[in-house]
Amino acid sequence: MAYELSPLQQQVRDLARDFARRYLAPKAAEIDRQSRFPKETIQELGRLQFMGLAYPEEWGGAGLDSVSEALVVEEVSYACAATASILTAHYLGIDGIFLHGSPAQKEGYLAPACRGEKLAAFCLTEPDAGSDVASGSASAVRDGDGWVLNGTKHFISNAADADFLVAYVMTDRSRGSRGMSAFIVDQGAPGLRIAPPDLKLGIRAASTHRVVFDNCRVPGDHLVGAEGSGFKIAMQVLDRGRIGIAAMGVGIAQAALDAAVGYAKSRQVFGAPLADHQGIAWMIAEMAADVEVARLVALNAAEARDRGVRISKEAAVAKLFTSEAAHRVVHKALQIHGGLGYMQDLPLERYYRDQRILEIFEGTSQVQKMVIARAVLGS
Repeated sequence: MAYELSPLQQQVRDLARDFARRYLAPKAAEIDRQSRFPKETIQELGRLQFMGLAYPEEWGGAGLDSVSEALVVEEVSYACAATASILTAHYLGIDGIFLHGSPAQKEGYLAPACRGEKLAAFCLTEPDAGSDVASGSASAVRDGDGWVLNGTKHFISNAADADFLVAYVMTDRSRGSRGMSAFIVDQGAPGLRIAPPDLKLGIRAASTHRVVFDNCRVPGDHLVGAEGSGFKIAMQVLDRGRIGIAAMGVGIAQAALDAAVGYAKSRQVFGAPLADHQGIAWMIAEMAADVEVARLVALNAAEARDRGVRISKEAAVAKLFTSEAAHRVVHKALQIHGGLGYMQDLPLERYYRDQRILEIFEGTSQVQKMVIARAVLGS
């Protein structure tokens, strides 16, 4: 499909591009080396209204569309995938509240989060329940007018720096997936413990942590949606969130392609630019094709979200294709650079490390294939 951006979408993309290349790119290597969560960047993202770009103005958002959000995530990822991961994790955290939260929850959590005054975390994965979300053991039981949570979550992005987490735990294990519920847990709540940051291969500045609920008490009005609706909410949130991961893949791939093109045109080999050699030119052609198709499927999924239709298949296609296309593109870009691409002097080795998580989080490539197959086969 051909995709023509509106003037407003182009304006948002250009704003994000300028910010990413002027502000994010110069610090990306430093925060990666130090595994430093860039708190100062959250303030800048809030100032630009990127923290709630596709959420209604009445709840503190910018009131724009999902296509604009995908364009922003792409541009941020081009410069710093870790920052994009922080941003998309924040969207996951607030999306359940937007979709099913009470007016009071939207006023107290969604609105300040969209304004960049609060950072959110999405708390779903468990040590023994990754792709099989419904098999989680973390639980919540009623206690007077509140709830008490127990259990462990892990690989939780933004956990230590978030002002609140939205945790998905079992409230009635006998009902299987229909026994899961979602709760807002404030940072600092009694019984909430955040472990030290995980040591990761890539997106190192986007910290992830193990989260422990040890008789963690939350008020009754912190239940998001109806009791037992947590699994449904989580799946809706993940469908929408996978578009963000797709946009991350496009951004990383475009950065790698641009680096490869620049190097191939300037590097002299056997008396001619590297780009003049057919083997290299064909690699670049394949990379360009991957990037173009990846961008189209990502925007297609975002546009479907804006139309309000069910997007499970479109989001899964976008995440599957873009994450694996980014892998191919970054691999070839590093190969074109030869030994220099393997060194930390250039950002390519960071792109290589950062890209790999795209095929894993928010549903592995294998999970995306399951979702697509079910949609195609009608099962």
